[in-house]
Amino acid sequence: MPWILFIQETMNAEPIDAMWAAQREKDEEKEENSPEYEFATGTTLHGLNKIADAPNWGVRLVWICIFLGCLGYSSYLITETLLAYFSYDTVTDVSLKFEESLDFPAVTFCNFNKYAFRKVAGNPRINVYLEPLYAFPKEYVIIGPPIYKNDGPTPTPTPTPFFYDLAGITEYAGFQLIDGLVECSWRGERCTLKNFTRTLSQFGNCYVFNGDPEKESVKQTVSGSGNGLHLIINVLADQYSEDPSQGGSSDVGLKVHIHPRGEPAKMDTQGIAIGPGTHAYVGISKINYQNEIPPWGNCEEKKLNHYDTYTLTGCLLECRAHWVETMCNCTAMELPGNMDICDPQTVVDCVTSVYNLIIRGRLPCKCPTPCEISTYGKSVSYAGWPNPGAAMSPSLIEKLGQDEFLRRNYCAFDVFYKSLNSKTVTQKRAMTEEDLLSAIGGSLGLFIGASIITLAEIAEYLITRPFKFLLKKK
Repeated sequence: MPWILFIQETMNAEPIDAMWAAQREKDEEKEENSPEYEFATGTTLHGLNKIADAPNWGVRLVWICIFLGCLGYSSYLITETLLAYFSYDTVTDVSLKFEESLDFPAVTFCNFNKYAFRKVAGNPRINVYLEPLYAFPKEYVIIGPPIYKNDGPTPTPTPTPFFYDLAGITEYAGFQLIDGLVECSWRGERCTLKNFTRTLSQFGNCYVFNGDPEKESVKQTVSGSGNGLHLIINVLADQYSEDPSQGGSSDVGLKVHIHPRGEPAKMDTQGIAIGPGTHAYVGISKINYQNEIPPWGNCEEKKLNHYDTYTLTGCLLECRAHWVETMCNCTAMELPGNMDICDPQTVVDCVTSVYNLIIRGRLPCKCPTPCEISTYGKSVSYAGWPNPGAAMSPSLIEKLGQDEFLRRNYCAFDVFYKSLNSKTVTQKRAMTEEDLLSAIGGSLGLFIGASIITLAEIAEYLITRPFKFLLKKK
């Protein structure tokens, strides 16, 4: 029996020793493998394992060329993608939305005449106060009993029904809607003075329909003329006191501006003119602009001191007010501000000069483009008004006056939506962050099979490689 065991052990010794030797050889080979080899054979990055496990240098060289070619072309595509992204290009998207009803805008109108001749020239105190701005005659004759004549005794002054500064005088002596509103209708229904709010501008008293932001906006439900706002205004041409030689206007009629509710009207640079004896049809369309923030666009929202919502017009008016208050130490009556109202002499000596400096760009105004803008496209057509038959109508003559008087004093205009739709113009990024990642991922995945997991593997290799090197050195 012991002989049998000895023979068996002798016969099995050689295979066992060979097995142990092979195992020791594998272990030694595993220990000798570098971290680079382990990374190349274990990563999800395509091509590196083929290079590491190539049976000979010829095959290895082929795989190196393939891998480097794919890596180079994917790097080229990624570089082009990054350059396209960091050029911050934009595209414009235009959409049209049809509505059952649309909020009506604010409609502001002013008379080209700032002060009524009778009220100003007939009041000696106002006449003297406004003398730097208006050279009213000290003696004149008007139809009816004289109000004031220089050659007679000066009547006892009566208390003025207004605050005695330029704004108060303008409110009192400027164009009064109660005297000028002849006819008003909204969607065929009569409207009154209660539907208007008064504001001051460089034209004096102006009036706004649908301008109170605290009240709900009126809506137009049917498009076309006759379904919006209709007004007939008497501009009181006989009471015009504007003298072009004194810097006044030579025009007669109304200045009309259509703008979003809550946005102030800058009447000296905005609006359309309507002369007496004409009927203006103002068809409007609503346009919304949505702009991108830097670096794609230039839009920016600033907080304004006197307006709840940032608008370009509000910013420009506040800029004017800032420079007037800084250089003239007062507030122009048509501008927002907290200082005392500038008197006429200061307006002539200082405010006008400040306005000219702003216009020429000598006094900068930093007013960026808002990120959201609402505006109204306008198409205006005119007709003579009234026609001879209407002018001779007894009812019209009884209500408004004779033909010549109508053509000299009355302005008629309609404001209405041409169609019940709104256009939105959106500025969009040509390439978003998601597009950038998708393009880079597509290039890497298509050519070398890289992914987020691959990036994690590379990070792991870079972190653990120094420790493995130190461990091997020890």
